[in-house]
Amino acid sequence: MSSPVASFSQIPLFTLLQKFNSISEKEHKTYKDSTLKRYEILQLPPYLILNMKRFNNNTFFVEKNTTIVNFPIKNFDFGELLTEPVRKRHKCTVYDLIANVIHDGEPGTGKGTYRVFVLHKGTSKWFEMQDLHVTEVLPQMITLSESYIQIWERQDYSASTSNS
Repeated sequence: MSSPVASFSQIPLFTLLQKFNSISEKEHKTYKDSTLKRYEILQLPPYLILNMKRFNNNTFFVEKNTTIVNFPIKNFDFGELLTEPVRKRHKCTVYDLIANVIHDGEPGTGKGTYRVFVLHKGTSKWFEMQDLHVTEVLPQMITLSESYIQIWERQDYSASTSNS
């Protein structure tokens, strides 16, 4: 007799970010009309804050998207989302994750809890924080959760601030 294995939806972070490549079109509908929009990243800042849309308001209740987003912790190249002229203006397009916020539990006001994984740059160790509880964790654990908000730091900015 085989044991049941839980199946989780997964999607690479790069796939989610394809809407910003200036090529992909997204349809936006209103009650009056429908338009196609394209998004383009024109400049990469020292820090990027990504918000994964986890909650969807339905007519009757709030639904939670539990899809796992696959991402590396280091060396994520956002340059692949840039057009060639924009990419040439950037010396560095590679980022490292420095924080990952997770929502656990049911959606809705007053339901669920939040945890955050934070990189302590002085020791290069990762910590999980929830309320007053702080625990050291292995970096591999960070990618197994339902990311809600991520903070990425550009590698050249990280190097320049640590040398000051």
